[in-house]
Amino acid sequence: MVLLLLNISASAQQTNYTLSRDFLWGLDNYYNSKDINFQTFVKPYRFADVAKVTDSTATFPRLLAGTKAEEYDKKKKGFTFDAFPLISAQAGYQATSPSRFTNDLAIGGMLTGNIGNKFSFNFKMLAGKETFNSYQDSVVKQTQVIPGIGRAYRDNNDPTLTRYSYQYYSGYLSYSPNKIFNVQVGQDKHFWGDGYRSLFLSDVSAPYPYMKITTNVWHFTYVNLYTIMKDATNPSGLKKDELTKYATFHYLGWNATKRINIGLFESIVWQGSDSTRHRGYDVNYLNPVMFFRPTEYSLGSSDNAFLGFSFKIKLFKKQQLYGQLLLDEFLLKEIVAQNGWWGNKQAYQVGFKSFDLFKIKHLNFQTEFNYVRPYTYSHGSVQQNYSNMNEPLAAPLGANFIESASFLNYRYKRLFIEAKFVYAIYGGDSAGTDYGKNIFISYVNRPAEYGNFTGQGFQTKLITASLRGAYMLDTHMNLKIELGFADRIEQTSYATKQTPYIFVGIRSDLSNLYSDY
Repeated sequence: MVLLLLNISASAQQTNYTLSRDFLWGLDNYYNSKDINFQTFVKPYRFADVAKVTDSTATFPRLLAGTKAEEYDKKKKGFTFDAFPLISAQAGYQATSPSRFTNDLAIGGMLTGNIGNKFSFNFKMLAGKETFNSYQDSVVKQTQVIPGIGRAYRDNNDPTLTRYSYQYYSGYLSYSPNKIFNVQVGQDKHFWGDGYRSLFLSDVSAPYPYMKITTNVWHFTYVNLYTIMKDATNPSGLKKDELTKYATFHYLGWNATKRINIGLFESIVWQGSDSTRHRGYDVNYLNPVMFFRPTEYSLGSSDNAFLGFSFKIKLFKKQQLYGQLLLDEFLLKEIVAQNGWWGNKQAYQVGFKSFDLFKIKHLNFQTEFNYVRPYTYSHGSVQQNYSNMNEPLAAPLGANFIESASFLNYRYKRLFIEAKFVYAIYGGDSAGTDYGKNIFISYVNRPAEYGNFTGQGFQTKLITASLRGAYMLDTHMNLKIELGFADRIEQTSYATKQTPYIFVGIRSDLSNLYSDY
């Protein structure tokens, strides 16, 4: 079915571990020990860190093959690399009228390797064609983007106009001169958080170019992330009309005690050009240790800046509590007044995880609550909103919503089973009025200065329930067989739309792909 093209050596040590949640549960359990001084907030991890895990059951069988510390020491010199094929072959069926069949067929490859134990590289490419269920198809038509992948190209040979072709590219160079620093340059995804969603930086959008500097000293982790992104909101939907935008992110995490981790976050987004000038990458934001908001004011700038606070508490041996608070705008007098000022743009998250539930090994539970006020992540200039390629950089619902997400999963050897339930309430736009959910329109035309509240507008309830099973065929390629059922229900006071959907296939799990929004 799938042939191994080349396998010369072990996986490169400075390359990144997968972002796929299926693979991270066992590691989260292991790192929840109060005796492990490792910060889990910034993902992806590196194989150099995963190789230090002493619990052989923390990952799927053979995932660490060739990356054990003792094998790592033997390969400190010389050039080694692996090459693997990548594949996605899936089929699905939507039962509601009009019913439809879906399919996805893609092929590609991955090249990964290292020079000694300090320099590594990884490159992935996947190209294919896909048809979607009715809801996902509507998202693709609206955004001109395959969610989490990149630009959607209409297949002109398809008479139904429901099939799209796509290309997925990611890759990076990773260098660790010592145990303190790691520097990466490439194009890929990032996820900053301990939850299912991230209100700071998530992996919802397509990969983007970046440079990341990670510093680990004692109980501190400091990360600088410099990125180049795309604004694709031009109605033409053409690649030539995409505009360049830039973003810089900082995160400082501190293991204050054996059980408590706290973190500070800041980011800024700015457009590369406007009607009067070409700005490019502002060198003021290359400073790795400054705070952006004072700098923004000193520049007389209207760039889009964010501040955040995070925490994680290892409650007991097998439980943890985590959360995030994000400030897009903050005026204390308006907060105290509680009069619904539109500029009170904040978001917060609180969640709970329990590992080895009822003392059953690899049975895990998670529940999470997310709250995002209207107009959060948006900007007066659409090009400076918190997004990349028509997808949010944080929660996929955008803003003006409350959401809960719960999971129960179990892993036995290479078998993984998960049930998921997501419930959300959001306020959509009505009659062209911007009530604060859509971050891809300017907040300049808001209907009211005061009296705003979360869920305002055309109130909609969204329920997504799913049951999924996967069997890992090859953990070097993240290749798995997957079977699942999902039901999406969207309710308003006028109508209910239901999308029950079943799917089966084999695929290389490159990243998390979201459809529960």
